[in-house]
Amino acid sequence: MSALADKPNAAVVCGRRRERFAGASIYNTLCDIEWATPIGQAKSCGGDMMIRTSAFQQVGGYNPDVIAGEEPEMCVRLRQAGWEIWRIDFEMTLHDASMTRFNQWWKRNVRAGHAYAEGFDRHGQPPELFRAKEVKSNRLWGTLWFIPLAWPLHTLLAAKIAYYRYSKTNTPLMSSLLYGISVVLGKLPQMIGQRKYINNKTSGVREKIIEYKNVQ
Repeated sequence: MSALADKPNAAVVCGRRRERFAGASIYNTLCDIEWATPIGQAKSCGGDMMIRTSAFQQVGGYNPDVIAGEEPEMCVRLRQAGWEIWRIDFEMTLHDASMTRFNQWWKRNVRAGHAYAEGFDRHGQPPELFRAKEVKSNRLWGTLWFIPLAWPLHTLLAAKIAYYRYSKTNTPLMSSLLYGISVVLGKLPQMIGQRKYINNKTSGVREKIIEYKNVQ
């Protein structure tokens, strides 16, 4: 609330998300690393944030047709309306990914790819170019997984991602390396998710929510 009061142009303020059971599985650990994001003005937020009612109403809130990545999609419209998104250095929420199996991690990445493709389809034109980088990256690196000679390039990409995570978010080096490897491995299921969105749109099929969590 103080951050919103200090920043009259801020529509959204969000803090640090922590994984409640980070040590329960490597997949939960990866989520906890993922939640460590650079502090300052940002392009988007996650679902745990504080938003001005006036800004939310101005842009019409969430788009009910978006099954994943609905917060970043709304943030595009907020920024286009002149609002700002801010991440602050403050402990905010606990999250429970509840991922204990590889197929859950795979499905979560498929969902991410679907979200990237839909976000690009809606807002990918200049000047926004929303999700253009992610869509192109997944298409390239996902395809290169089928070419063994290109695998050393994946190692370099993982190192680059790890260095960025280490230098920009103060994430420990080994955790940053683990995260970098996970991101590169995830390019393949994310590419599949993108193709899933394209195929559904071509066929006129509306995709249902892609659930990866252990639902009791």
